[in-house]
Amino acid sequence: MPKSENMSNNSFRKRFDFFIFIGLMLSATVFITVAALQRSKVEAWDDLLEGKEYSLPGYLIVDVTDLLMPEKGDYDAIGPLPDGSGAIAFKEVTLGSEKKSKDDAADVENELSKLKQEYLDGDESNAEAGEGAGGDLEFQEVTPDYRVHEVQQGETLATIAKRYAEYGISMNDIAKANQISNIHKLNVGDLLLIPTSKEKVDVVLQELLRRRAKAEEEAKKAPKIETSTYIVQEGDSLWSIANKVNLDINTLFGCNDLKNPDVLKPGTKLRVPNQDGIFYKVAKGDTLSKIADKYGIYVDAIAAANGIGSDTVLIAGSEIFLPGAKEIVTSSSTGSGAVVKASDRSSTTGFRWPLRGRINSRFGYRKDPFSGRKDLHTGLDIGASRGTRIAAAASGVVVYAGWMGGYGRTVVIDHGRGHRTLYGHCSKILVRQGQRVSSGQVIAAVGATGRATGSHLHFEIRVNNTPVNPLKYLR
Repeated sequence: MPKSENMSNNSFRKRFDFFIFIGLMLSATVFITVAALQRSKVEAWDDLLEGKEYSLPGYLIVDVTDLLMPEKGDYDAIGPLPDGSGAIAFKEVTLGSEKKSKDDAADVENELSKLKQEYLDGDESNAEAGEGAGGDLEFQEVTPDYRVHEVQQGETLATIAKRYAEYGISMNDIAKANQISNIHKLNVGDLLLIPTSKEKVDVVLQELLRRRAKAEEEAKKAPKIETSTYIVQEGDSLWSIANKVNLDINTLFGCNDLKNPDVLKPGTKLRVPNQDGIFYKVAKGDTLSKIADKYGIYVDAIAAANGIGSDTVLIAGSEIFLPGAKEIVTSSSTGSGAVVKASDRSSTTGFRWPLRGRINSRFGYRKDPFSGRKDLHTGLDIGASRGTRIAAAASGVVVYAGWMGGYGRTVVIDHGRGHRTLYGHCSKILVRQGQRVSSGQVIAAVGATGRATGSHLHFEIRVNNTPVNPLKYLR
């Protein structure tokens, strides 16, 4: 027999055996299935004849009303937990087939009706029932004891009292509530508490004293000073670094002795503190009290930051950290000892105003009405609505355009010869770093980003990276 014919016979036999096997398996499966169904029918029929309950799987509904209903007369357990209590104590009930009697149900219904009536008709100061059943509850509007007012340019106590004439208070009432000794002198940016009626003047005064005590307590605290090292990378500037380390730009200036802050070489090491403030070199005759008074901070804060006692005798030439302080700026100095020369002023030919608006806060030291601490405001706050266009105060090159901590979205322009302008709290930036701009070119839009209580532009002019009074440079 030829070899090919043998191979064909073997292949046919294998296929035949395979089909036989499959047939046997199917037959066995059918037999087992039929037997199981027959058995289940017999058992179900037997159960039915014997009166047994037979049901398919489904939902089990259990009445847990008794678990949620407290004992009669214990309705005070419903509502806020009393102090020190761990849970509401309900009557322990075991689930079962027994039902509550009709008398118990009637008692519960009567108690609920009584509670509802007491709530609707009880205390009229809290709620009043509407006409008919299910009337709407009416709530009385609570008038606050005071309003907070920020003193604007040109305002006096008389004009402020007139503005709040609806409260029926005089300027003497405002002065008393805010402990103002000289009613003819107000500082722009001061916060006043305006009583909403004559009867609330004393209440507001107590609130002022409470705020002052709290602010003083917080101002006396400071974490212990710790420093880290930042290595300047390619393309870094002090502005971008300040944003990276989340510190005020003035802190970086005050904590590092830089010959030319405008040129930072890659690899330069900067000292970065863990909080805003400056390092101060102790002079002969200095005491903690004198330094604290000079910079408008508390002795306790200096002591806490430096890990020393409040009565520590300072050694001349040593260095201490002043938390929250900024470099002192005088009208004749840039703050670093370099006098602004006349040639420097003329080189800029004056700066134009970046926008038209009311000056809400001027340059210089301001005393916080609550904490009593002096703080240097390093520029002008010019009020304007959100989206108002901001123009470059002079031609120059954009050296920073982006987010910068408390300044929010910020643009910094270098005008040459150590002069720079800063535009903070912008809602939108329209220029990029490295771009050259001309005087009057729109560079951003007014906003309230960063630490800002309202829509305005924070505008600074800096000479050799030290803020100066912009009003002496604007034309």
